[in-house]
Amino acid sequence: MYFNPMFFQQPMRKNNNKSYILDFERGDVNGDKVVDNVYLIGDKPHGDSSPFRDNIRIKIIDGKTGRQYIIPLKENAGYNPTIFLGDFTNAGVNNIFVAIDSGGSGGYAFYYIYSFLNNKSKLIFDFEKFNKDNEYEVNYMDYYEAEVIEESDKERYIINLEYKGDKYLSEIYNKDGTLKESISGWVNPLGGLYPIDFNRNGVYGLYAEQRIAGRYNADGIGYVQTSLQWNGSNFAPFFQTVGVFGSEQEDEVKMFCGSDFSDVKYTNSENIKDEKLEEAIIDLYKLEKSDNTRYYYNRIDFDSDGVPEVFVYLVGAATCGSGGCSAAIFKELKGEYKVVSQFTLVNTPVIVSDTKTNGYNDLIMYVSGGGIKPFCAVVKHDGNNYPQNPSMQPKLEEGTKVIGTGIINDEINPNTGINIGF
Repeated sequence: MYFNPMFFQQPMRKNNNKSYILDFERGDVNGDKVVDNVYLIGDKPHGDSSPFRDNIRIKIIDGKTGRQYIIPLKENAGYNPTIFLGDFTNAGVNNIFVAIDSGGSGGYAFYYIYSFLNNKSKLIFDFEKFNKDNEYEVNYMDYYEAEVIEESDKERYIINLEYKGDKYLSEIYNKDGTLKESISGWVNPLGGLYPIDFNRNGVYGLYAEQRIAGRYNADGIGYVQTSLQWNGSNFAPFFQTVGVFGSEQEDEVKMFCGSDFSDVKYTNSENIKDEKLEEAIIDLYKLEKSDNTRYYYNRIDFDSDGVPEVFVYLVGAATCGSGGCSAAIFKELKGEYKVVSQFTLVNTPVIVSDTKTNGYNDLIMYVSGGGIKPFCAVVKHDGNNYPQNPSMQPKLEEGTKVIGTGIINDEINPNTGINIGF
């Protein structure tokens, strides 16, 4: 069997540092009818043990002349970077499709499509422009419905929430079907973008997915699904639907984990910048400015000593992976913050249960990703600190009545949280 050696993640020399081939495709991208070599190259700042890649860029070697070209990417750091070659503009030549997972718990990703006709790069799809052009308002309504309104043209969709089940509905509706209180959700940034040959003619369009969140990010109530095609100047939508989860989907398990969360009160993170806390975070995680780290925090008295600790959730290149992001609990002593527990693979919100172990509140964390079947883990204090990895902790027993507070109940995306200053 023949293996093209250019496909593998081999090192390349760059200014005495190593860059790596992250993905590789072959095809005519400049229109001269000669096959070109197209690479996605980047760095491994944390070594082979981490799936995080940065300084990601496109490298093209002209198949006819051997000349090399580099196309930099604005968002050039993340996970599982890939390229795909296909004709998106009906010009008879391949365009370059780049996808990079952000690694954040919001499930969003970075997507670009470039034209390289006549060896000149032109960005023809930018995920940031798509997100800006496709914003929505989400409102819960009486009688088990939610409306999704596209902000630019006011297109309106109605979701029947009865498929979510009685437990879910009882948390937010009175017995007569009216809302207990006003609830607004949101639509996440672009989380999936897929090339599809809709007309089976060799010309690709795009199928885009944006997740609809209810009261918090883990409370998924559906997807906005948009189909787009090139119209000569940009990718324009030609068909859009809103889809919901089937009643047996894992998101229903994700919501309840087989238990009753109706008495959990949710709160967003604080929005006041704390420079002393930032210093402690930078020192603990050895962060650099290039990591572009944001943090979310809540003050909770975990040990009932009358002095609240600070639970911090970190989102950024150095602290997130496919299974979640890092978090830590700090104690403030004489104006300085000291770390008392650290966590990996954290998804939000985190439930601070009213039940206690060794004098500390138990934590309930949702575990997913990395091939693990989603479940709710009960993280108990061992007398010294909390266990670091929630995926190694016992599952929440089905039928448990959970009472407590859900913290970091924010929409996790690049526009929220507090940027760490340097």
